[in-house]
Amino acid sequence: MSIPPTVLTVIRKLCILLRDTADRRRPLLFVLSTALALVLGIVAVTPSEAEKLIGAGGYYYMLGLFSLFVVYGARVWAECPLVWREWVRAPGMVGIVVLGTTAVVIWSDPFKHKILFDEYVLQGTAFHMHATKEIGTIIRAYDVWGTWLPIDTFFDKRPYFFTFLLSLLHDVSGYRVGNAFVLNAALAPVCLALVCWLGHALAGRGPALFAVALLGTMPLLGQQASGAGMELHNLTMLAVVMVIAILYLRAPSPDRLSLLVLGTVLLAQSRYESAIFVVPVATVIVAGWLRAQRVFFTWPTICVPLLLVPCLWHNRVLSASPLLWQLQKGQTSRFSVDYLPGNLEGAWNFFFNFSPHLPNSWYLSILGALAVGWALIAGLRWVRSPRRGLLTPEMFVLVAFGAGIAANLALLMFYYWSRLDDTMASRFALPTCLLLALLVALALHRLCAWCANATRWAAAGLALWAITWCIPAIARHTYTSQNLVMQEIEWEYEELRRRSGPLLFISNKSSIPFVLWRVPTVINGVGRQRAAQISYHLREGTFREVIVAQALRPTSPLGEMGVDPLDVMPASYRLESIAEKRFGGRYARLSRLIGIDEPPASPPQGPKTVSALP
Repeated sequence: MSIPPTVLTVIRKLCILLRDTADRRRPLLFVLSTALALVLGIVAVTPSEAEKLIGAGGYYYMLGLFSLFVVYGARVWAECPLVWREWVRAPGMVGIVVLGTTAVVIWSDPFKHKILFDEYVLQGTAFHMHATKEIGTIIRAYDVWGTWLPIDTFFDKRPYFFTFLLSLLHDVSGYRVGNAFVLNAALAPVCLALVCWLGHALAGRGPALFAVALLGTMPLLGQQASGAGMELHNLTMLAVVMVIAILYLRAPSPDRLSLLVLGTVLLAQSRYESAIFVVPVATVIVAGWLRAQRVFFTWPTICVPLLLVPCLWHNRVLSASPLLWQLQKGQTSRFSVDYLPGNLEGAWNFFFNFSPHLPNSWYLSILGALAVGWALIAGLRWVRSPRRGLLTPEMFVLVAFGAGIAANLALLMFYYWSRLDDTMASRFALPTCLLLALLVALALHRLCAWCANATRWAAAGLALWAITWCIPAIARHTYTSQNLVMQEIEWEYEELRRRSGPLLFISNKSSIPFVLWRVPTVINGVGRQRAAQISYHLREGTFREVIVAQALRPTSPLGEMGVDPLDVMPASYRLESIAEKRFGGRYARLSRLIGIDEPPASPPQGPKTVSALP
């Protein structure tokens, strides 16, 4: 397989630039940093050691990384005061559209937990980072002399940049479960403003505003903005890095390069798949060197392989912990070709769904599909043109990151849980929707050369779609109205709040939500094995009462309800039912533990006698 001439030309130019570099030590240091990162990430540290290192030092790693990002961001921000001051002082129609769309996004769904129990796990990790400055997800805690003390934690599979930001919010305002909703609500206008900036850079103001409205009226975005998950944060970081990449290509400089590489590392810590964007950023960096006709390595650039080592450690810990994969029955691996047909069908059903049962936007999908077709034809013509010019910084970044988003979507199609028509997995489509919105803005800009009213016609179609489909879909509140487990957990919590504490709760689902609400909780599997300890604390007054959660289901041909076998407590546990409620086809029961019977004492045994042999 031969190397394309264009690639050979780029390599040749890079070699010439490296030869002419004033400080040749820095490229060598980058090579050494890469080699050391590979040794540390793969050879020198085992998965168990990596888990301990991340747990003890991950918070400070994120603190240092985020602090450097803020410092370099302030430097780049200060380079163009006239530009951003004009946007801030006189936002005009841009401000109206961004703020109006933000209001729609935040209003579209109640502030509730959407993805169970992922969002509670994220909040548990943020709580532990806030309280101890260590990485871990709290699963058991008790009130010890007025201090809510974590007892047990586990190492979660999710990256921890979002939880780090949430822990900072806890540090500033005090711990509250609702801080996760505050953080996502604050990210919504930032994300839309960045989308507007990208659209304006690519296609001008009119198409940019249309892209903001197109993306903001998609129910999926509103559901994430009103939830406690990390998807909106990941989308915002993707837009941030794309903006920085454009600024870097427009005027390559050491500060912009440092900001770009630091933002890329933070993006890799936003979602598992986001590490794939390291490759598009690398191509942007090389393109910037070629535009500037010089190669410069800043210290963050030299250290970036080492900064990515914790991401590699985290992936190795996940790969070595099958319990964290959460595979379904019959599945043996996270990625497989066997998942491809179902995931492709799910993607088609999601993007081109015309019923209000999914939080998609078929208007965005149709326009996006047309824009993708136009972009592929235009790109093919550009490649075949003998007089093709250089891509603008905006177009180069769109192509590079568009390829990264396409690779991200392709990777998800081989993942075991990526059917986008599953309401719990639809959120994975957000980066693709961002790309479609930007491509629509670009195609609309080109279309305006033939039809001056193209933007108005597109906006009229968007208004018609919003009235006839978007508003009915939003009114369904897909994530909240159909999330029966969330409703059951909230009902249990309200019932517990009515009791005069302190109490111990034995849950049949998860202890994490109740620990976040500062309710001492253990799961029923642990509660069944701790009869002696529970009896002791009841006698000593540590807990005034113990409440047990159980599910009921039909246990006879006549439909008589009984306790689910998985929730049955030992026969020695004497329970008194205090509340029952139906959630869909499931009944939930809360019972008070009256007491635990002591096991019968074994009869005294006399001295053993040995019979005489005959």
